[in-house]
Amino acid sequence: MKYTQLASILSLATAIYADDSWKSLTPGTTLDGGITDMGSTTMGFTIERMSDAKVKRDVSSDGLDQHCSVDGNLAVTLTEGILYDSQGRVGAIVSNNQFQFDGPPPQSGSIYAAGWAVSEDGYLALGDSTQFYECLSGDFYNLYNADIADQCDPIQIKLVELIDC
Repeated sequence: MKYTQLASILSLATAIYADDSWKSLTPGTTLDGGITDMGSTTMGFTIERMSDAKVKRDVSSDGLDQHCSVDGNLAVTLTEGILYDSQGRVGAIVSNNQFQFDGPPPQSGSIYAAGWAVSEDGYLALGDSTQFYECLSGDFYNLYNADIADQCDPIQIKLVELIDC
């Protein structure tokens, strides 16, 4: 009986540890001045090609442009370096370097699931990098943290505050 109880406790402890282990999947670097927790701010993405000129915009008090939230927007929050979508799924770089939301926990084999930040100028960062890639796949684009194919272009992901209008 004692061994059964001990085995049950160890099994539970292992399950709890395994469930949280994804939170340590970070790049190992951080962005100087990066913000890793945006509180209750709900954010969306806009894609900016690296070749696009930077334009000064009016921004909210937290440094993010404001956009009206509409149905179908990808809405995210950033808490302690972890990116969540509005359904509670975790933003991760999965084994093929694609950026996607799963879980929690994130997809098995994920490379990074934590270490996200917002740069001082409002760009999404993973570790110390704000560079990502959009890669054409048929008539849409997938996002990656690496240049995986000829049809990929370097981008930055500009975060915007989503507000009710």
